[in-house]
Amino acid sequence: MRRLTQLITCLLATLLFGTAAGADSIFPKPFTATYEVTYRGMRAGQLTFKLSRDDATGRYTYETTADPSMLARFVISSAAVERSVMEIGPDGVRPIDWSLDDGKSGTSKDGKLHFDWNRNLATGVIEGENIELPLEAGLQDRLSIQIDVVTSLLRGEEPGDIPLIDDNRVKRYSYVKKETASIDTKLGKLDTVLYESTRQGSNRQSRFWLIPGREYLAARAEQVRKGKVETVMVLQSVQ
Repeated sequence: MRRLTQLITCLLATLLFGTAAGADSIFPKPFTATYEVTYRGMRAGQLTFKLSRDDATGRYTYETTADPSMLARFVISSAAVERSVMEIGPDGVRPIDWSLDDGKSGTSKDGKLHFDWNRNLATGVIEGENIELPLEAGLQDRLSIQIDVVTSLLRGEEPGDIPLIDDNRVKRYSYVKKETASIDTKLGKLDTVLYESTRQGSNRQSRFWLIPGREYLAARAEQVRKGKVETVMVLQSVQ
């Protein structure tokens, strides 16, 4: 399950939604996007990301599921699902509930968090460890951070530094805009802008080629460790 954790937390700590071009709202539309994943040059399977909105509450649910290759099934279950429920407003994203089910029997690798913004406290259990952490402005979970980054870009703001709860502590990621580039995908050649994400004290770096004309959908993402590309994701389809 750690492979799925690394893909979502380190490689995908941002920017995996988008719909039609020309959107003039900071609020995302429902979507489903699928990415082909390779690890050290070997096919690892696919990851699918789905965003939906509850019209009754106005809250959004964002979840990811895996379709691992035969080899990757030793570390990732096809029944694994990670989910975040959040509120989105003019000032950004506030997570409400986060959960991870590794798709295997038992709960030793699962996790749940509840963000109580009235009490400014996040509580839950992650891999059998009780969690209780104070909330701070802009704090995200491992999935809501993706939506928070994009809504910042839709508002015309740079993401900058974002804190999130991962495992049993708060980690801080920085996002920096780099050059523009054209990326070949199954959807054709796409004009993108490159963003890089880093975390102080980590030897990993994430790169995201985002499509401004499609609400900053990621055309490609890479995870780099000690200067070497380990994991690559390439957009296959979006609905």
